[in-house]
Parts: sequence; C-alpha cells; structure tokens
Amino acid sequence: MMVRKILIISLALLLCLVLSACKHKEKESVPETMPGTEFRHDATLTVSAPNGSVKARFEVEIAATPEATMQGLMYREEMAPDRGMLFDPEGLSDTYFWMKNTYMPLDIIFIDADQRVLNIARDTVPFSTEQIKPDGIYRYVLEINAGLAQKHDIDVGDKIEWTTD
Repeated sequence: MMVRKILIISLALLLCLVLSACKHKEKESVPETMPGTEFRHDATLTVSAPNGSVKARFEVEIAATPEATMQGLMYREEMAPDRGMLFDPEGLSDTYFWMKNTYMPLDIIFIDADQRVLNIARDTVPFSTEQIKPDGIYRYVLEINAGLAQKHDIDVGDKIEWTTD
C-alpha cells in the first residue's frame, strides 16, 4: 500500500513537471531596430569639386571605434538619401570592405590623407562577401546610397570635408 502511494505521488509530481515544461513562455519583446542600427547624426559632410564648387552635402554618422567600423551599415534596411557613414580607421589603411549582412546597395568612396576622393566602388552588391578593395592607401571611407556618387557627379580628386556637431 505504501509503495502504491509513493508511486502515485511520484507520477503526479512527474506530470506536474512535464506540464510546467510545456507551458508557453511569455512572448519576448523584440526591439523594432537592432542596437547600433539607428542613424546618429555626428557630422555634416560636404563634397566639393577641385574648383571649390559644392557637389553634395550629407549628414553622416562617424564609425570611429573598431566595433562601429566592423558593423558599419550592416543590418540597416534603408538610409535617407542625404545620409551616410564616414569610417575613420584612425590611420592609413588598405584593408578591403565587403557587403556581408548589408541590405542596401552602396557607393563606397575611399578618401586619401589629403581628404580627396581616391576611388569609388559604385553600386556594391548587398550581402556579398566579395572583397571591395581600394586603389591604394586610404585614410577615410564614406558610404552612401548606391547611385548618389553618379547623381552628384562625385569623382576622383573631389574634396571631402566635414564638421562635427
């Protein structure tokens, strides 16, 4: 009789344990945007022709830390046409870029130490892991929506200047 009682209590406890494990979890709240993907206005950037005439202005976020540089514009689904991201690798570099986890096609503008356009990788392919290489040593990189370099006639030799806010 005692063994039967222990068996029934054990089965009841096991049933309670199984039922509690099957209980639905409360739905976790998912943020509307992934951390680090909301635009932050750090500076106003101007692109000028060699003769000084202004070609374009962009509000830019500056990626100045190794973490921000690694993330770049990844996971962002859109960007306003007057915005961009300026990368400051804190020194001269020749490392390549790629489009892994980047949803938008971009124009990637490599800028030399004199703040002149070194070269432009136009209309890059979203999600591609193909290396996007500069045509030499660069100091900064500007990423803008694909087609804007052509629309604003941005070309090699143009001057890039920005003021932080």
